[in-house]
Amino acid sequence: MESFTPERRRLRSQAAASSGSLERPKALVVDADDASRAFAAEALNSFAPGFDVATARDPQQALAWIESFPPDLLLTDLEFATDGASTLRERLRVDARTRGCRVVVLSSLPADDQRVESARLESDAVLIKPVGLPFLLETVRRVMSRDSSH
Repeated sequence: MESFTPERRRLRSQAAASSGSLERPKALVVDADDASRAFAAEALNSFAPGFDVATARDPQQALAWIESFPPDLLLTDLEFATDGASTLRERLRVDARTRGCRVVVLSSLPADDQRVESARLESDAVLIKPVGLPFLLETVRRVMSRDSSH
């Protein structure tokens, strides 16, 4: 799996745009757990038509990516989705480039936990870990196909 710095991704996107090819949708995967982050990134890389995927292990890295790599999809751990007043979702909503970004939250907490219920109200979908590949991809397809006025 390719790993790019924000600058290399920007140059790659510019090269794709100048060659006339269509740019793939962008996804940002934010999870402190290396295995979970790698699983989600690989799933999105293989998802037809495929996503251009960036990964971050914490909100600070994610914020840097959002600036240089405005995502169409944010796949984030619940720990980072409910991080007080400076949530990643709030950051996405204030930037016109990312206002329509879909948010899928992953949680290892039970489905009836109050924090999970809160995330459900503020996200396009909440998935309980461990998540199987077919269910993850179906959820991504569903949230990405929603009308942006949702």
